[in-house]
Amino acid sequence: MKLASLDSVTNAHDDSIWSAAWVRSTEEYPALLLTGGLDETVRLWDPSNFTCVQTFTGHCLGVVSVATHPTRRIAASASIDSFIRVFEVDTNNTIATLEAPPSEVWQLQFSPNGSNLAAAGGGSSSVKLWDTTQWELVTTMSIPRQGAPQPSDKSTNKKFVLSVAWSPDGRLLACGSVDGTISVFDVARAKFLHFLDGHTMPVRSLVFSPSLHDSRILFSASDDGHVHMYDAEGKTLLTSLSGHASWVLSVDISPDGAAIATGSSDKTVRLWDLKMRAATQTLTNHTDQVWAVAFGPTSRTDVRSCMLASVSDDKSLSFYQYS
Repeated sequence: MKLASLDSVTNAHDDSIWSAAWVRSTEEYPALLLTGGLDETVRLWDPSNFTCVQTFTGHCLGVVSVATHPTRRIAASASIDSFIRVFEVDTNNTIATLEAPPSEVWQLQFSPNGSNLAAAGGGSSSVKLWDTTQWELVTTMSIPRQGAPQPSDKSTNKKFVLSVAWSPDGRLLACGSVDGTISVFDVARAKFLHFLDGHTMPVRSLVFSPSLHDSRILFSASDDGHVHMYDAEGKTLLTSLSGHASWVLSVDISPDGAAIATGSSDKTVRLWDLKMRAATQTLTNHTDQVWAVAFGPTSRTDVRSCMLASVSDDKSLSFYQYS
């Protein structure tokens, strides 16, 4: 397996780019890429020619997360302005505007069947679920406190939630917090199950294995410089991967489940072979920290091949071929 650099778009946004998500392909439409930046815009990219085909406005502060619905028709963006904007990908028509209190909307992720939108709840120490037909808040799953709070540290008792991920069967939801813990919920019962421990600093990115056979396997990226692989149901830390020289800000897994890519504040993108449990490649396209990496859908002509995108504080967007 390897990554081959295809192209880099400099000044893809007017400010730092913090998020990226692929719009899946259909028989009629090719795959596209959405990026969100601190310039308050979401941009739509055609990876066949590495051009921006549309710029979406609608937020009054920076965009911290973008997510795409499995039907491809709609997407959502979350901003520091405390609003989630749900819109049509092709027209930019606003479908819904979801409001949360300040600092209570961070990473977004649609459920695998598209029935719910999950939002990492930031300072609310929770994950919020919206129904995608009426766009009503249906559940707020709160994280319990671990042990008794320290009286000298009242401000950090609560867990500030940064990241969220669904298992491929939609049964489990995991969220990562500033204190390094990962919380796992049973979605159907809206019930907290347990914590996954092991990280010592913020967990900014989570992704489950895409295989239904490995739907319990969860990968996490943390400011402690490590990527962890857990059995999310069995509460087991399976392996810890290290190699980045600084914070690991993003992790994603290839559609074939054989590799993960990571982005770091050490300005690199790394490809990791999961059988070898080691980094096999380091790419240095960016000149500042890499906030997001995202694998695209598999190629129509080769199911083992797909594209990878990475975005950075350097305002650039890079495309790679994974094979």
